[in-house]
Amino acid sequence: MHNQTDTPRGSLGIDIGGSSVKMALVNNGAEPYTLRGDPHKMPSVEILSGSIRSTFDTLMKQAGLERAAVRSVGVSIAGPMDDTGVLEMAANVPALAGVSIPNWIQDTLGLGVPVTAATDANAAAACEHRRNPMPGRSLYLSLGTGVGGAVLDDGRPVIITRGTSGHFGHMDVSGGDPDAPASPGAGRGALEAYVGFRTLQADGVPFESDDRFEHPTMKRALAALARGLRILLALYRPDHIVLMGGTIDIFSPALQQIQAMANDGLTTAAPAKWTLTVGRSDNFAAAIGAAALACLSD
Repeated sequence: MHNQTDTPRGSLGIDIGGSSVKMALVNNGAEPYTLRGDPHKMPSVEILSGSIRSTFDTLMKQAGLERAAVRSVGVSIAGPMDDTGVLEMAANVPALAGVSIPNWIQDTLGLGVPVTAATDANAAAACEHRRNPMPGRSLYLSLGTGVGGAVLDDGRPVIITRGTSGHFGHMDVSGGDPDAPASPGAGRGALEAYVGFRTLQADGVPFESDDRFEHPTMKRALAALARGLRILLALYRPDHIVLMGGTIDIFSPALQQIQAMANDGLTTAAPAKWTLTVGRSDNFAAAIGAAALACLSD
């Protein structure tokens, strides 16, 4: 149980999603305080600002802490952003396109502390690293409706373009297959088109059955995932790959098979030894990870 006397100042994480705002107040290894705001749909900037303020006030009240307990703020949001934290586009919250996220949060909360912005993929990866720190370079691949991910070097994001480590779900893993599936956002032959939840669901993969790996679409998905890992291993040379996301339970029983397929004839440009594990996902992962990234900057 937390109380104000044994809880020093912490970092606030804000996850701005398409359906609600989620917050987490993180203090080193202690269990975070978390809270979800009221639901919204395609909100305006003004509605989001009000939701952030009210959620923050309620969170601090429930935690029994004053505003001064926050030493830094991290914000997680889906969408590419430039080096200064200006969001280039946001499908879930289009009103924020073109907005400087750090400046906006500074004005909204008025805390007078540093504010950092990160993609939701980087934030989710940082949350997993906080829970299970691994030395060296770790690549986090998130499997769900789409496919995303991030690369961390000892917990710090590797940024290559638009605030991301790259668009992993858009890799062409078709191997020249003329019948390769297509994804509206990622294109034909993309990893996302092979392993995304909608593809598996539309083709009738029996998710609850132990026989699902005998389904032709699932066999194709496993092969595509292994090809994707081979590309990522050659490009990023990670020591560890962690599979995460909403559909990870569908793939996790085949973990050893996936790693064996990826290792079969693997290029010498890839690490000689690498691990493949499964991470944990939950509703507050991006908020917790955003707070963890803010801790690195304060």
